[in-house]
Amino acid sequence: MPTLTRLCPDEAATTALGHALAAALRARGLPGVLLTLRGDLGAGKTTLARAILRGLGVHGRIKSPTYALVERYTLPNSLLEFNENLEKQVYHVDLYRFSSEDDWHDAGLRELLDGRSPCLVEWPERAPGLLPRADLDIVVDPVGEGRRIQLHSGSLEGAALIELLASNDA
Repeated sequence: MPTLTRLCPDEAATTALGHALAAALRARGLPGVLLTLRGDLGAGKTTLARAILRGLGVHGRIKSPTYALVERYTLPNSLLEFNENLEKQVYHVDLYRFSSEDDWHDAGLRELLDGRSPCLVEWPERAPGLLPRADLDIVVDPVGEGRRIQLHSGSLEGAALIELLASNDA
């Protein structure tokens, strides 16, 4: 499966990558993909997640789901066309404070990850064995003042997203 690495020298470049990924998701018909975001505390995972959400048309405050575990956003109808099998939500999950499998069930995470809505999950390593394989596993590493962001596909849909991003570079 393909991998794409981007060097983002500043927050503006990270935001641009998030918007490009959102555009790729829209171009693919907004599939119900699982995007996992890995990296140390403060690496830029939430910055990238917010940029993706903004690129999908989410307006207003985008809260970090660290304490709530899950934030749900309804996508505007005017920006996207949906097929009848797709909900008009996107979920942002933060498993940093995840402590037990009970949290998983209490938050209804199994239902969120049913492939009908895009789902962005930060700290996926905190829920070993509970998450399905990510369509796109995103690793964010600080490099100087910026970040190195690696996108690893875990499915055909993830590979298609990487292909779209790479073709936009050309």
